[in-house]
Amino acid sequence: MRHALLAALLVALCLPAGAAAGVPPDFFGVMANGALDAPGFPLDAESAAMRSAGVQSERMEIAWDLAEPQQGQYDFALTDRKALAAARAGIDVLALIVRSPAWAARHPGEPFSSPRDPADYAAFAKVLVARYGPNGSLWAEHPEVPARPIRAWQVWNEPNLAVYWAEQPFMRGYARLLNAADAAIKQADPGSTVVMAGLANFSWRDLERLFSKGGAKLHFDVAAVHPFSGRPSNAVKIVALNRKALNRHGAKGKPIWLTELTWSSAKGKKKKLTQNWETTEAGQALRLRQAYRLFVRARRALRLQRIYWYTWVTVDRDSPNSFDYSGLRTLRPDGSVVDKPAAAAFRAVVKRYR
Repeated sequence: MRHALLAALLVALCLPAGAAAGVPPDFFGVMANGALDAPGFPLDAESAAMRSAGVQSERMEIAWDLAEPQQGQYDFALTDRKALAAARAGIDVLALIVRSPAWAARHPGEPFSSPRDPADYAAFAKVLVARYGPNGSLWAEHPEVPARPIRAWQVWNEPNLAVYWAEQPFMRGYARLLNAADAAIKQADPGSTVVMAGLANFSWRDLERLFSKGGAKLHFDVAAVHPFSGRPSNAVKIVALNRKALNRHGAKGKPIWLTELTWSSAKGKKKKLTQNWETTEAGQALRLRQAYRLFVRARRALRLQRIYWYTWVTVDRDSPNSFDYSGLRTLRPDGSVVDKPAAAAFRAVVKRYR
């Protein structure tokens, strides 16, 4: 199986560009966070810009601790704004449900503590489906907006990293959370898609650990990978290793989504850099073009269905966080939003392959 996958991947990477054209619906996505979450940010204008650039799906974070700070008391103002803006622009949404409110956390005060009881997270997921899914209350409250129900839900983010899942090792706790959420979401919307958390760094090793040590059969529709690497070719290899792990554990039919893919343009803007992964704005655009070309060619061998670039808009200044320089567009101090070279590269890629 290992040699067969590698052979298929090598053949795919050697194909001419046109041989891989015709990508699936929603293949080209972006993360919608950061500046977009600020009150008063012109979401409709920026969502329209996304759609014009070829964005078909956005990955939108729903922070449980902010949306349900007290059990049974909900604040959906930010999520409503973003869901409505996406719907008006004709963009699908992948909803990422993450973080724990103090009342539900194993370690109150740590937002990325796992929930004490996965049933609490599952109950919140059902509330979200009732709000944003088919026949959701949001659409009934806003008949002026063409309803675009959220049908794809991602259960947590990078639980293999301690910064996003305080209790390590993560496998048993995350397996319980994933299975509880899958059951709840499918009960509320049988036609929904449940996406496993994207795994980063040595993702293939941790995916193996999740399958072998999670303590239960995993229930999900789509696996997710965050293949951060200095070279685009190595990002493809990371996804291939995840594909092999899925195949070995009876998940050969499960597709993969890259729910985060990016290179930072922080070089020359911050002092301490991550070797090879951070580059200039021109280098970011170059790696974007290279990565999409490789992934489009290899998508059938990898069963790759979607790629979400991280992220759409960043501030690109005065931050030690490399990801704050990863946007396709940048927010200037005067409040205007302008393209970086990566935005033009993204548009060209979409035009070539869609």
